[in-house]
Amino acid sequence: MELQKRTLKDWVIATRPWSAPASVIPVLFSLAYLFFISHQEGLEVNWLNAWLCLPMLVILHFGGNLVSDYYDNINKVDIPGSLNGVRSMESGKFKPKEILFYGYALLGIGAIIGLFIVWNSSVEVLWIGALALILPLGYPWLKAHALGDLDILLCFALLPSIGVAFVATEAYHPELLLYCLPYGLLTVAILHANNTRDIRNDHRAGLETFPRLTGGKAAQYVYTAELTLPYVMLVVFAVCGWLPMWLLIGFLTLPIAVKNIRTMLKARPEEELDIATLDQATAQLQLPFGLLYALSLVIAELFI
Repeated sequence: MELQKRTLKDWVIATRPWSAPASVIPVLFSLAYLFFISHQEGLEVNWLNAWLCLPMLVILHFGGNLVSDYYDNINKVDIPGSLNGVRSMESGKFKPKEILFYGYALLGIGAIIGLFIVWNSSVEVLWIGALALILPLGYPWLKAHALGDLDILLCFALLPSIGVAFVATEAYHPELLLYCLPYGLLTVAILHANNTRDIRNDHRAGLETFPRLTGGKAAQYVYTAELTLPYVMLVVFAVCGWLPMWLLIGFLTLPIAVKNIRTMLKARPEEELDIATLDQATAQLQLPFGLLYALSLVIAELFI
């Protein structure tokens, strides 16, 4: 197939930029948390390192997307007409190898930013940086063995939360492993909705995703839990006094969550058209929830 003319927009779209909130929210929340505790605890924060984590994680995320799309293409996971198909190669805009090398290039750029952050902080954080490269590269295999959800939770919640805090303060803040879970579960729910929709397609491709392993009905209940628990956690964190009561502004997004849960529970298991766009709808929940979660800490520090 002869390649079509490519524009800058085509190169950008190939990275799936609409997925950026998954890597942006963890950094913004960690920055907000550091801002919240810095004055209370007299904490010195290296804001340059903290903010550099934002472009680094987004670039690594996009690189991981491209590498994953390449392997999905060569393994015939995304057949023409499938709802989860990525069109950058199918349309003839890019050769598969171009997408792969593009992905490696972005991973390399992200690694360079990461090395500067390490140089400007401590080599102790290298283990987090190494995992930030290994996990995106290993995602196709992990997804095929029902571990994609764990990979996403690590990449877009647990590792960024402690990583950003460490390079900014040269200290671990283990409480962030708990505080990152509300937005982390919503990020995992994006993948879970996608994989629940794609149960039949993934079965054809020989992928043992988590929803395929549990079955469609159980996958619906897991999705419901992933959207419900974040709100329960907000209440627990606020009532226990661990984080400010301003956290409860996150409940402004509850109508979106309820709508998404109803869509999932009304769907016929393994009927992909019933939840064709539920992954997008879940992403549209994760972004405002995450922004309000971070904003609540900023408001509490500025005005209380």
